[in-house]
Order: sequence, then C-alpha cells, then structure tokens
Amino acid sequence: MEWSRLAGNALLLAVMAGAAACSCSPRPESAALASGADSLTVTPVGRFEFESPEVTDPRLLPEELSGIAWTGGDDYLAIGDAHACVHRLAVRVDPKSGRIQSAKFEEAILLRDDRGEVIPDAKTGEDREGIAYDADSAEVWIANERTGADAKRSSLARHRLSDGRITRLVGTGEGTELPDLAGQRPNRGFESFTRTPDGSGFWTATEGPLRRDGPEPTDSTGAVVRLQRLDVAMAPVAQYAYAIDPVTARIISPFFLAGTEVSGVSELIALPDGRLLALERAFAGDSTGAAGLRCRLYVVDTAGATDVSRGELATGLSGRTYAPARKTLLWELDAGLTNSNFEGMTLGPALSGRDRLLLLIADNNEGGSEALYSLRIHIP
Repeated sequence: MEWSRLAGNALLLAVMAGAAACSCSPRPESAALASGADSLTVTPVGRFEFESPEVTDPRLLPEELSGIAWTGGDDYLAIGDAHACVHRLAVRVDPKSGRIQSAKFEEAILLRDDRGEVIPDAKTGEDREGIAYDADSAEVWIANERTGADAKRSSLARHRLSDGRITRLVGTGEGTELPDLAGQRPNRGFESFTRTPDGSGFWTATEGPLRRDGPEPTDSTGAVVRLQRLDVAMAPVAQYAYAIDPVTARIISPFFLAGTEVSGVSELIALPDGRLLALERAFAGDSTGAAGLRCRLYVVDTAGATDVSRGELATGLSGRTYAPARKTLLWELDAGLTNSNFEGMTLGPALSGRDRLLLLIADNNEGGSEALYSLRIHIP
C-alpha cells in the first residue's frame, strides 16, 4: 500500500519537514522473541540507509519499493508500487553478524505485456506489491493490487526476467482462477506473495479484509483476512482466516493525518516446515496520539485451522464460528514518522550459527532515500 494514497502527500511532507507536532525519532524495537517450544527466533540487527542512483528514464526509478526476493549470493529482485519495473539489487551482508555492509541498484527490467510492449506507467504502472522468484524458469511472480487499470480486482502476474514479458495472469473475481478473493477494498488487495521453499506452491493474502468478511481494523477491534494457499499450477488449495491486530490508537497529531489509521498484512514468507512469517504493518497513533509506523513480525501456523473456502464460510466470516490460523509475535518495531515503511521481506543467505538473513525493504513514498532492515532468523 502506498501511504500517499491515505493522506495525499501529507506523510511524506511530515517526514521531510520533521513533523514538529510529533516525535519523528524511531522508537526502540523489541528484543528477540521465541515462538514457543520450537525455538524459532528472530534477532534484530539494524537498518541500513542508502541513496538510489539518478536515472534519465523515470520509469526506472527504484521508489516506493514494496516487495523483495532473494535470488542467491548477494543478489535480490525488488518491485515497487509506482512503476512497472523490476529492480536488481546487490546487498552485501556480514555473514557473521548479518549487518548490511552495502547496497547498490543494478540494471532494471521494464515489464511488458503479452504483446511485448512496455507497460505504460500512466495507466497500469502502479500497485505491484509482492514478488517471488522461480530459479527453474528464470521468471518472477508479482502480486498486484490491480488487474490492468482495474483497481477493484487484484491479480498475480508471471514475467520473464530475460525481457520482462508477461507469460501468465491469474485474476480474482467471477470467471477467474480465484473467484473467492473478490470484493477487496480499494488499495487493500494483494500486498503479499511467497513461493514455498520446495517449489510446490504459493501463498498470498489481501492486505485488508474483504468486504464480505467485515469492517477494517480500528483502535478497539481487529479484522480478518484470508490466507490463500495455491498449488504449483496456481489453483486454490485452501483458505485460512488470519486475524489482523487493531491499530494502536487514533491519530491526533499532526492534525492533517487524523483519520488515516490503517493496519494490515503487507508480506508473507513460506517456511520450510509449512508455517508462514507474516509482516503486519500499521500506520496509527502512539500512546499520545502521535502518528507513526509500526511493523510486527509473526510466525503463523495453519495446522488445525478451518478451511474457510468451503460452505457458508466462503460467503463471509462475520458472526460465524471457525478456527483461525494461530500467530505468535516474534519482533516489533515502532518507528515514528521516519523512512521505515517496511512492507517487503525475504529470506536471504545463511549466516553463522545456522541462522538465516531476514531482509526487509521500505516503501520510501517517493524520492531517492532507501532503507533496508536486517534480522537474524533461527529456524530449527
């Protein structure tokens, strides 16, 4: 989700100007937490800021980056919700600590339609949010909150990396491969996408609840989204209800951001043991009502959860009984009004001590200042 759509460019202006009415310093993140007896843990390492290169073609600007995928070694692919373009990104990390040492954008890939024409930014360049890499075919799957120019229906698109050309489109709504995921709210569609480590399938979810499943979260109540499991052919396998946290508090200051609170699922990662990592991101007030960004990382277990794609649950979840997926908090970052809108994440290379790198990327809401955040994750 592009925060500029919540309040125009107000958030960006507040960050640049210092937002005198509220604190803009990052607040401390939580310490490493374990997910119970299985001892899956994450340990925060720290953020890394860098500048994107100047480009002559605005379509190639690496701004508003919303998804990232590791392709091996120091190499990553990133997607943004401002331009129809995949960005190659080289990130060097200390293999002992997991601390980021450098980050540099490399050659970008313009995305093309089924005729081989470059997708025009003006009409259909926006809202690409998640990315998954398929090394076997040298292709990427991209989650889009739109289908072409239709902002009411999300889609999943497969593109060749060799030339950016689309090779398949999976839609939502009646008459498509994913009819059960119709009814998204504007700018609250597919924000996440992940491929299982064994290549047997995929997972996605809408950022916010479908209209038939109830209202969006508030400062007093959460909401429910549907985790969608797909097989390797992109056919739906099962859906599970996932409870989104309420927003922390309503925004009081700065006054021009009041009423723009939002909370939702911005990314998923499929783990080798069948569980998921879910990144929840919120824009809300703190204990004083000052606006800020918050990221929470959960481990999610769908074992024993109800498949809500069946029977009456398929038509809506409000007022009905079902077992949701279980989630356990691993890490939290309260970042104030800073360049910390972390909404994309990926597992990276192995680190010392049998840990893996977990890398987050921030949507910078336009401009050339970029931010990454690294964590160590221990997966037993």
